Amino acid sequence: MKATDLKKCLSQMTNAELIDLICKLNKNSKEVQSMLDVEFGGNEAEDKLVLECKEKIEKEILGKKLSLKNAKKVISDFKKVCRNKENYAELLLYYVECGMSLIEQYGDIYEAFYTSMENTFGSFVKEINKFPDDRYYQNVSDRIENIIKTAKDYSLDLIPYEWAAEIRWRPNDEEE
Repeated sequence: MKATDLKKCLSQMTNAELIDLICKLNKNSKEVQSMLDVEFGGNEAEDKLVLECKEKIEKEILGKKLSLKNAKKVISDFKKVCRNKENYAELLLYYVECGMSLIEQYGDIYEAFYTSMENTFGSFVKEINKFPDDRYYQNVSDRIENIIKTAKDYSLDLIPYEWAAEIRWRPNDEEE
């Protein structure tokens, strides 16, 4: 159903019918539950959701069975409901950190794994470059540098240094 048709149908419903519909949606969809939690619970609810997402990402990457697909789905589902883009960036960064931990534990992984880490780090860089100031970067700069160091330590071209150089607030390596 198109949004205009939906709005027309919803406008014809009573308050009680709308409440009943929203309750049914909430009961039957985790995504709707998360969206309503964030809508009505504000920053506190979103922060709690970030922690839950981090646990899921860690389980999918560092758990018994590696599933990048499931870990990425956690992030994409969160993006649909988040209000604070720093929280979205946080999950992207955390995904890459978990990937670096896996490399440190087991060494060489497979090519698609490296591609996923590289692409996610690139998405992270693009996201934080949209922020109006360097406050978030300053809070996570040590974590970014640890990712870059791990990639260098393992001789990985996985995190292209061009991505790191594109972070607006990161000093160039020549300046350090």
